[in-house]
Amino acid sequence: MFRSYENRLPKSLIITLFGILALAALGCPGNALATHRASIGFEIEVGDYDYLSDYGEWVETPEFGMIWLPYVVASWGPFYNGHWSWTNDGWAWISYEPFGWLVYHYGYWYNRPDIGWFWVPGRIWSPARVQWYTYGDFCAWAPIPPPRYYWRDPWDDYYSHAWIVININHFADEYVGRHRVDRPFHGEKINHGAWIRNAPSVRHVETITKRALPPVRISKERADMKRDTYKAPTKYYRPREIERTRMVLPEQEVNRIKQHSSQVARDVLVPRERAPKREQPRAPEKQSEKKSEDSQKKTIKRR
Repeated sequence: MFRSYENRLPKSLIITLFGILALAALGCPGNALATHRASIGFEIEVGDYDYLSDYGEWVETPEFGMIWLPYVVASWGPFYNGHWSWTNDGWAWISYEPFGWLVYHYGYWYNRPDIGWFWVPGRIWSPARVQWYTYGDFCAWAPIPPPRYYWRDPWDDYYSHAWIVININHFADEYVGRHRVDRPFHGEKINHGAWIRNAPSVRHVETITKRALPPVRISKERADMKRDTYKAPTKYYRPREIERTRMVLPEQEVNRIKQHSSQVARDVLVPRERAPKREQPRAPEKQSEKKSEDSQKKTIKRR
């Protein structure tokens, strides 16, 4: 009986059904988490752990492996304390924070309500690891989230706090994040065809700011972060040798950083003992299991 039914099914349909079942299996929460982590393959460099431990806490998570949480004030966000410079590599983020040369040019940033902003290590260097939007006289940037994660668009009604939106008139200013516009165009009709998913062109910025922005010449050098004593995050987790580079800035850019570094140290960075308390990250499936258990208990009580 089964054999005669199988013979009536076209071979192409059988192959399609198997494909759908395989995709459905990958979509299950447990498999999705395993596939997600394996496909991303985040790893920290040997010197990352030691160097960044001076400025924040390393935590192991089920989704990303080891992540770094900076010791900063509760209102802090990435790509805020610094300025944009037009360089031979395009727009480069010049951070006033001591760890900025690393965490704003490598890896990813994400935000969770339980632990706040955290950095996920990565291998690719860029002058600024951000996503862009330009809309008329406004522009927006947000840190690149880990693969398979995303931010809502900055012009949506459900405005994402990840975006820093400013009028381009302030684009070349110091502490550019302080010119942030909260909930831009809220309730107004947006011409979606006018959005540009790119940084504003240097000519556009020069026209609006009425300032000439000659390109800043930057180069890169290998960053030596190795210490005499080396500690692994855990006895099960071993960082790997990944070559890190850092920008070599001209003197005028270095001086701009020096002008603000003491203020950042005073107003932004906090010592370990005064850092905001964060919950220990938990696996998403464990959280859902707990909610399921709680709902079951409530159902039993009602009965």
